[in-house]
Amino acid sequence: MPEPLPCSLNEIQSQATKAARGAGLPWGVADEAGRAARWLEARGLAGLSALDGALDGLSAPDWRRCFPVPGGGAWRAESGEIDGLLAGITLADRADGSLPFAGGGALVLDRVRWPLLAVPFLAGIAQARGARLAVSAGPQTPRIGIRPHAVTVSCRAIEGMALAAAVRIEEWGDGGMPPDLPRLDGSVPIDKEVYARLDRRAARTYVPESAESQARGAGGSDLIETD
Repeated sequence: MPEPLPCSLNEIQSQATKAARGAGLPWGVADEAGRAARWLEARGLAGLSALDGALDGLSAPDWRRCFPVPGGGAWRAESGEIDGLLAGITLADRADGSLPFAGGGALVLDRVRWPLLAVPFLAGIAQARGARLAVSAGPQTPRIGIRPHAVTVSCRAIEGMALAAAVRIEEWGDGGMPPDLPRLDGSVPIDKEVYARLDRRAARTYVPESAESQARGAGGSDLIETD
């Protein structure tokens, strides 16, 4: 197994954003993808790997059909499968309004691809609402606790989950929560193969080299460095 590639959080966010853009997503969604990957990797969760898997589906021309359609306590996608990143964006857009899990209710997202990608957005909702959230991704996985800026260690149970049959979101209540995953400082170890696949997607955003830029040499700049 190859040694992991050490990356800064800034590099992780930039790479994720460019890869999402290279997959054909608009800049707004790509920016959200970058922030979500950074948030997850900063807590030792495989955000880049989840995004890499999600982009396989989101690169399709009809990727917008993977947004959840809000309605009642059960949300579904026109495509039949909700994308976790798009679920998070949709929920975050409604953070200040009425959500089904507010006031003791629950929201069920039907068939969610890469549910890990929704977690950073749920942490933002927890902050906006001043509440703790509980997420369940099926009877075989432990309940995940989410609070502002943090997620419990039980989140590792969905780290490599490509598809959850249902994701249930509700308020945690008054009981105690498992410990949170710690924040990582400095460089974060990234799987080199995942990084390479994202890099190939990111390369699609680069401007093709022109004859003028070739004549100028690397960087293509007329400026002279003076320091």
